[in-house]
Amino acid sequence: GMSSRMMGKDGQRLGAFGVGVVVTIFLFSLYREDSAPKKYAIQITSGLSPQKRWVTDTWGRGILFSTAVSKVVHTKQSDFQLVQVFDSPDLGRVLMLDEFLQTSVADEAGYHEMIAHVPMSFKRSKPTQEGQWAEVLVIGGGDGGSAREILRHPHVKTVTLCEIDPAVIHAATEYLPTIWAHPYLADRPLHEDSRLKVKNVDAIKFLQEAYDAGKRFDFIVVDASDPIGPGIELYRSKFYKLLKDSLNEGGAVAIQGGSFVYLKLVFSAVYHGLKAHFPIVKPINCVTQLYPGGVWNLAIATLGDDPADVDEDIVAAIQTPPGFNLKWYTSEVHKASFALPPAAYTVLAKPPPSLEELERDAADWSIFGEPKKGGKRS
Repeated sequence: GMSSRMMGKDGQRLGAFGVGVVVTIFLFSLYREDSAPKKYAIQITSGLSPQKRWVTDTWGRGILFSTAVSKVVHTKQSDFQLVQVFDSPDLGRVLMLDEFLQTSVADEAGYHEMIAHVPMSFKRSKPTQEGQWAEVLVIGGGDGGSAREILRHPHVKTVTLCEIDPAVIHAATEYLPTIWAHPYLADRPLHEDSRLKVKNVDAIKFLQEAYDAGKRFDFIVVDASDPIGPGIELYRSKFYKLLKDSLNEGGAVAIQGGSFVYLKLVFSAVYHGLKAHFPIVKPINCVTQLYPGGVWNLAIATLGDDPADVDEDIVAAIQTPPGFNLKWYTSEVHKASFALPPAAYTVLAKPPPSLEELERDAADWSIFGEPKKGGKRS
């Protein structure tokens, strides 16, 4: 790694010597005459290792990502999922749901800034009377990162955060203060911004009831989970249609869109699902450290406006705490995020997967590890 390259020749020699000693001891233990041959295997488990020293997540078939754990801070089995928070030497504090890594203090800005500011900072043909983006809905996103970034826009009147699991909100407010943070006041929690309304309800049901009651939104963020179990509902055509029907004129939708590298079927399903109902759908790149491959994709859908056409006035009005600057988003990054390589468009040129294929694929790449007792894979 980086540290061994920076040590110079003496460090390299010592490193090589250390490796040599380890290999020698290992070989000696294999070939000692007085012991029977032993089988050596690497034990892999998803989520926390048995000694609680490592967390492992899957990036693809046979591709794993592990991070060291310095301390498990919080564990709670809610009515919906296993909610865990742990500290990692490099990533800082990390949120994990059902043994899938969700967000970390070190990398969350690369995702949350892009899912909020790109779809909120283009030139709108029909801004609402009260301001550019008055009424906003966040589906999922219980860690608060998306809501925090949206609320940095002074013209936002209300952000309704629809997170079905109160245990996620609790974990964020108690253990992730830099994510669940006030948009422009230093060292204050997110919920002190009175524009935030938290609802622990089923988001699809909430949106349908709001639509039936005549409620419309300027901007909707779908911080969606993977298409496993109940998460599949957020990938149905009727949900994408409901999103479109729930928008004011000149509105926009941003959705967690998988990856053209590792989650091709999710990338394709989200794009084509939106494209069946919205005239303009554009995928963008963002950067994370936790999600498979690091390069991650979001999908931006509008009712006709070009989301790549950045409005410098909106960008200039973004509010942050004194002395704090955004880590990822600028108007230049806004424009650049729409430049995807040919490999991405090759994925989109193929017919989109069926919901069954999507579910099967997600279940397939998320299962890994050595069999545990009883034959269940970890």
